[in-house]
Amino acid sequence: MLHTSLRRLFVFGLLVCCLGLAANVVAQPVEPGGKSREAELLEDFIHYTLVARPDLAHSAAQALIESSVTDAELYQLVDEMGIGKRLDDALVRAARNAELEEIAGQLQGRLNKGRIDMARDPEEIARHIKNLVGTPRGRLMAEQALRAAGEYAVPQLLDVITGASPAELKARCTSVLVSIGRQAVTPLSVALPHLDPVSQERICEILGQINYYHALPALVTLADSGKATPAVRAAARAAAARLGAVVDADPVDAWLSLAELYWGESQSLVAWPTEATNNIWYYANNSGLYAVPVPTGIFSEVMVMRCSENALVQSTDSLDGLSMWIAGNFRRSDELGDAADPTYGPDRRPPLFYAVAAGPAASQMVLDRANRDLNARLARHAIEALNGTAGGASLWVGNNRPSPLIESLNFPERRVQYDAALALGRALPTETFDGADRVVPILAGAIRTGDERFAAVLADNQEDQRSLASNLRDMGFTVLPPRSTFEGLRADLAAAPAVDLFLLMISPDRLTETIASIQSDDRISATPVAALVAAEDLPRVRNAYEGNRRVSVIRLGLQQSQMDAALQALIGRTTGDLITREEADAYADESLHVLRDIAVRNSAAYDIKRAETALVEAISTYSGELRLTAAQTLAWVNGSRAQSALLTAALGETDEAVQIALLNYAAQSAKRYGSYASDAQITSLVNLVKTARGPVATAAAQAHGALNLPARNMVPLIISD
Repeated sequence: MLHTSLRRLFVFGLLVCCLGLAANVVAQPVEPGGKSREAELLEDFIHYTLVARPDLAHSAAQALIESSVTDAELYQLVDEMGIGKRLDDALVRAARNAELEEIAGQLQGRLNKGRIDMARDPEEIARHIKNLVGTPRGRLMAEQALRAAGEYAVPQLLDVITGASPAELKARCTSVLVSIGRQAVTPLSVALPHLDPVSQERICEILGQINYYHALPALVTLADSGKATPAVRAAARAAAARLGAVVDADPVDAWLSLAELYWGESQSLVAWPTEATNNIWYYANNSGLYAVPVPTGIFSEVMVMRCSENALVQSTDSLDGLSMWIAGNFRRSDELGDAADPTYGPDRRPPLFYAVAAGPAASQMVLDRANRDLNARLARHAIEALNGTAGGASLWVGNNRPSPLIESLNFPERRVQYDAALALGRALPTETFDGADRVVPILAGAIRTGDERFAAVLADNQEDQRSLASNLRDMGFTVLPPRSTFEGLRADLAAAPAVDLFLLMISPDRLTETIASIQSDDRISATPVAALVAAEDLPRVRNAYEGNRRVSVIRLGLQQSQMDAALQALIGRTTGDLITREEADAYADESLHVLRDIAVRNSAAYDIKRAETALVEAISTYSGELRLTAAQTLAWVNGSRAQSALLTAALGETDEAVQIALLNYAAQSAKRYGSYASDAQITSLVNLVKTARGPVATAAAQAHGALNLPARNMVPLIISD
């Protein structure tokens, strides 16, 4: 024993000095009857963890993690050494040690992945299937291993059941498939239409025994198929009835109902919700079932599209199926980010192509879904498609209720409101409609708000209120006055043009009620909410909001950079990135031009005067073409503020070309609506007429005449000449 301990200390002395070489260690025997380097490191990690030497335990674990041994080999090594129980005890103890917590978590992660990789290995699965007809102990171990493999075992189990294997093995494989349960449903459903009639009857029976809802569309489709034999159709109907299907259920409805479940991101439909990828199943006649992994973040969206495609195969006229597919494709693209989707081949077009090609009715249905879900990115995609295809009353007329585009004017995210108002404004309707009164004020807001980002803070005490507000200001937010309760914030919310983020640091007993109040207010219901929670309350609160995409529960005590990243991630997955200066300028530009067209065309649906304040501000804050567009629009607004602003801008302008344009717009206003000029403005204009020369003088004289000012103002000029 003493010799062994000294040898271990010597090995670790070398290890500490030469840690960088650990990554090059290869799992191999030292000598016949000896141990591999990884085996020694495993034993050392256990030993030094249990004798409270975290420094040496950390070195051993680090060397294991950095070694070239695969996760599966590492897991297999633990199994061969028979140290599973001791290693589990050491990992539990290490997790409670501050020095070992992180490294122990990494080691546990490698072991977990190794267990999964071993279970899913095709050769291992084939070996376990053979052992199903072996000894009782071997059969029990094989069944456990196949259940652990889950859906990965289904292709080979299916091959046995549908092939020429012995009856006993088929029976064992059938039993295993049933015990795998819900993970077996999707691959079996994909294979079902491609099998021979005898196999189809068997799989229908298995799906009925498994008794999970997501088998229903495939069963209903098979029962309705004119190509299936009477016996197969009867088996499919029996299995579907067991799952709750009504007689003569519609396959289209069944597929779309399943698509809705995937759209709701039901976790019961995701085989491996905590893993980075999940499988999309296919069937090839020459090779059978096979899986294509996709990022878990888009798994539900890809399945929405596949279910919709199946519905469209059953009925090419299904507008519900078409709109669902388009919505799924938009959301898939949004969620994908920089990752790759191997199921969306290079021959597929961008999502907008399909939305535009499908026509405005489908896009209105997508927009309706986005409004219900408060999905800002999806709403903007749908409005973009409508801009390219819809016109006239189809934009604002719905089926006995306001169209989805009208409802988008109340969407609690500025860019959706802007997009909807621009689409409706460009249409220049000749008659008013419900919701028309919202269009001009929203366009005016796009001119005034710019890229200002607004945040609201709720915290129990003033010190936390000040600290959180300061952090948000550092991130570029304009922060409303911090409050301790949501009720105290209501007046500030009413005055704010928008709220892009709520940051909460309140007691857990008030958190639920406060978030419910925020999300039940139509103006802010889509605004993301970040709740800062103490570590001891974190699991409970996170569990309460696990399915709420608009709420992020963040542990107290994070560094500022970590907090910023968490908040940006929350905003990104809800409303999309915060509005940028470039976006704000583009919205202001478009809004000014649409308001000008509304004014010039004198659209009966809109009251341009409701944009007067924003336009007045615009000619003092904007420059160049945008300023002149605002001035041109103001020339069509009947009001003293509009005309006064034009005169003030014209009289104070130093650029001759701009001054001439402004004087012309002031003259146009006066010709249309009469004079609203103040005495001071009249005096300044008369002086300009007297002192100016060239085109400026002519423009000033024209404005003087349009204002119908006394002719005697010009007499001195005539006499002096």
